[in-house]
Formats: sequence, structure tokens, C-alpha cells
Amino acid sequence: MTYNESEKPRGRTVPGPFLPEREFFTDAAGPELRERIITDMRALATLLEEHPQLPISPHTSVDVTYFPRTESDQAALAEVVEAGAYLGRIPAWEGDHYLVEHACGAGRYRVVAIPEAVRARYRAWLTSTGHVRQD
Repeated sequence: MTYNESEKPRGRTVPGPFLPEREFFTDAAGPELRERIITDMRALATLLEEHPQLPISPHTSVDVTYFPRTESDQAALAEVVEAGAYLGRIPAWEGDHYLVEHACGAGRYRVVAIPEAVRARYRAWLTSTGHVRQD
């Protein structure tokens, strides 16, 4: 499902087949921070345009990623689906991550949900390898 621009209000409430009515993207940056981030990206692009002597790696990529912070895996997956509807893309599993993305050349916007069981395994691995130390 895709939306026309007029149908894309921020934070709209959508009834879902498995979720009660809820507001999506509740952990998203507010309007002021969002505008500042976009302005900062434009400023960086302008800097690079104005200073062609500055090197850029042929392997450069620019990623903007949103990770849902929700009360359940189901709600996080629903946020990925909702973002996919806005982007006109179908979400998919990439390993243990459920995501949807839109790529523009070297630039990419992604919404990624990592299920709690996967995050727990990662935390356990960090602890067992000595990456987490008690204070």
C-alpha cells in the first residue's frame, strides 16, 4: 500500500489486524531535531561540493536509520511495515533484522526492527566475550 503526500500525516494512528489502534513512529526525532539533522546533511553536501579537493572514498555511503523502540516485537515489526507503506516498499528479513529501505545511489534510508530475542543473544555474547564490564 502506498500513500499520496496528502495522506501522510506524521504519527497517524492506524488500526492493524494484530495490534490495537496505535500511533506509529513514537521514537522519531521531533520536528525541530529532524529539521536540524536534514539541514546538517545539506550543509555537509554543500561543504563537499564547495571543496572538490577534499577526497571522498569510492566506497562512501550515507545511511539514515531508524530503530523502533516499542513495547513489543510485534509493535516494532508493525512500524517497519508502516514505513514500508510510506516508502512503497515491501519489508523483508535480512538475517535476524526485519527492515525496509529506500536507496538513492550511495544514500540509503532504513527502518530496522531487531527482535528482543536477537538483542538478548547479542547482549549475552558481549558479556561472555568481556565487552561488558561491571562498574
